[in-house]
Amino acid sequence: MATNGPRSARRLPDAMRRRLEVATAMAWEALVDAHTTHALDFLALLEGRLEMQEALTRYLREMGIIEPMATAVRTKVLVALEDTEAAGARVQLHEAEAAAADDVVVTEEEDEDEDEGWRRFTPGALVSGVRERQKSKDETDRLILLSTARAEEAVIATHVDNAITFVALLDSQVGLDRAVQEYIRLIGLAGGRAQAVFQRTMARLAEVHLPRMGRRGAALQHPPG
Repeated sequence: MATNGPRSARRLPDAMRRRLEVATAMAWEALVDAHTTHALDFLALLEGRLEMQEALTRYLREMGIIEPMATAVRTKVLVALEDTEAAGARVQLHEAEAAAADDVVVTEEEDEDEDEGWRRFTPGALVSGVRERQKSKDETDRLILLSTARAEEAVIATHVDNAITFVALLDSQVGLDRAVQEYIRLIGLAGGRAQAVFQRTMARLAEVHLPRMGRRGAALQHPPG
């Protein structure tokens, strides 16, 4: 997301400008929440494949999130993870106390065959290891591609909802398309994501503002062969 943060509203009546500033702040928070949710899903999906900080940095980079939103998302993700770890620690402590109360002690010893250790260094084993690592990397890349595609759709949907709110505020002042463009400007969108948000928002507005075609309209659009 190529954005440097919410921008100031254009010259509008004071009451309208204040409502627009509130709407911009709420839109910003909605985007941070959406990214936080999907970043947490991203981390869970890649657990065991990437270190947590590496995975979080990868999410921010893949989604094009820059400052100051990157810091806001990172902070909320780390707080959520800390809360989850604290809850998990309490559960583990409870389980440990219960196990101690039952006086259950489990011990297990495994002897490793010396020959088995040497087999890991044979040419065939080394080639197999390289293939497995490449397969793991390919699978990681596939998971990242799919996860960020899902996150992108959710973030665009959040943008569309936010833009609809701006239309409700500004339609009487500037019209539908200008209201959507004002949202895109204030939130700092650019490039393909800005185009996608504009197109999908206008399509949503068309569902409300355009009359539904009856059978006659449909027949005109698709005359019988």
